[in-house]
Amino acid sequence: MSVYRDAPLSQIRLLTQEERQFAYSAAEEAVLRDIGDQPQRHHYNQYTSDRFPAHVTRLITGLCIALLLAAFTPSAIRLYVIGSSTFGAAIPSELAMIAVGIATVLTAEIGQVVFSLALATLGTSISARRLLYASMGIATAIALVGNVQVALPGHAESPFAWLEAIAPPLLVLSTAYVLKEQLLVTIEQRHANERAYQEALRDWQAAALAPQAHPQWMQFQANALRDALRRANSRRRDVVERLTTADWRALVYRELQSDAWYETPTQPVSVEVEAERPLDEAPAPLALHLNGNGHNHTEQDA
Repeated sequence: MSVYRDAPLSQIRLLTQEERQFAYSAAEEAVLRDIGDQPQRHHYNQYTSDRFPAHVTRLITGLCIALLLAAFTPSAIRLYVIGSSTFGAAIPSELAMIAVGIATVLTAEIGQVVFSLALATLGTSISARRLLYASMGIATAIALVGNVQVALPGHAESPFAWLEAIAPPLLVLSTAYVLKEQLLVTIEQRHANERAYQEALRDWQAAALAPQAHPQWMQFQANALRDALRRANSRRRDVVERLTTADWRALVYRELQSDAWYETPTQPVSVEVEAERPLDEAPAPLALHLNGNGHNHTEQDA
């Protein structure tokens, strides 16, 4: 005996429009559950991995900062002395000499670091890189000349005096270069992480705003309609339990077509409506007459 004779599809009640709308809402919620929660930025902080573990990178950065401070100290002292004394020879003002000494340190030592790090972010064009390299060279020249002029008088024949005068500014420059490379790698990683996050967020928003565009939308919609049909026909459990997959497909297709029954007519449709009697006009009375044969008839029959 076929399923259609035991459990004919005609025994399955159609869904109402409200029930179908609830089913569509359930399908949209299923899509949202499938695509997951909205991506968060902190989930993509480690999207791009470095060649080395993070603790190794932090160790290198820490050692570079320590070396930078070590090389900066003797060089900064000499530059402060030479800057303030040279300026004091022309303008003997103690306050001005202190200010110029500090400015000399910042111009030479800090300038090397600043211009070197700026190459990682601002040196995108040839002219910008040339300007930054020239500025870094000027800052390095100030640091070298100032250190040599202070350290070598009376020790010009000592090799260590030369090394001790020249090494600190050069070490500051090389350490700044290492920090620049570290900064450049960090910037690239953060940019890649941010780009991955923005792409994931854009895809999630597109899927959330248009659930019907989801690749599995028809499956979610069919499942929601089937569940709604089960609830609507809960009293016909014996019929519902005998439905096959092919039956469910036919029922779901029937539901999908239920909202598409109306079509705008291509030709004008005239509907005849009986003329309504005025409210104040009473119906004409019917007079009954009895003939000789005992048959009733109205005046109109007469």
